[in-house]
Amino acid sequence: MTDMTPIAAALRVEDVALAEGTHALAPCSLVLTLDGALPAEHLYPGDRIITRHGARTLMAADRVLLPAGTPIVMVTRNAFGGRPDRDMWLPAAQRILIRDWRAKALYGQAQACVPAGQLADGDYVRLSTLEQDESCVALRFGRPEVLYADGLELASADPLRVPA
Repeated sequence: MTDMTPIAAALRVEDVALAEGTHALAPCSLVLTLDGALPAEHLYPGDRIITRHGARTLMAADRVLLPAGTPIVMVTRNAFGGRPDRDMWLPAAQRILIRDWRAKALYGQAQACVPAGQLADGDYVRLSTLEQDESCVALRFGRPEVLYADGLELASADPLRVPA
């Protein structure tokens, strides 16, 4: 099994992968929908979101308050081979689907869905913490989906069910 220890020593796996309520999108994250790219905070249940498996109906768009001090990742524009479309931040636990050399080099797989905090390199993807409380949006479809926000492939907030 691949060692999931974060690259950044300051963050533990538990901080990144198991933190409750941190699988969410920052305000103003542009999410691809059938109506075009819309800010995450403008999405509501019933909206049709473009996912890796086609258009899916959004079941819930929960407003989540992340308190000051929550681990986040600052991602610079083009940090992942031309993506994201602009500088952005994500909660460190937000899962990103990587399908390039990073997946192969870091995890020995063609693709991997990993917490953003594990991709921190200190340069283009930097660990930080929120300086103040921030309202984010957790998108749920009733099953795990990969959606597109600011050009990145991000996992929905639906819980992953891993067989025992």
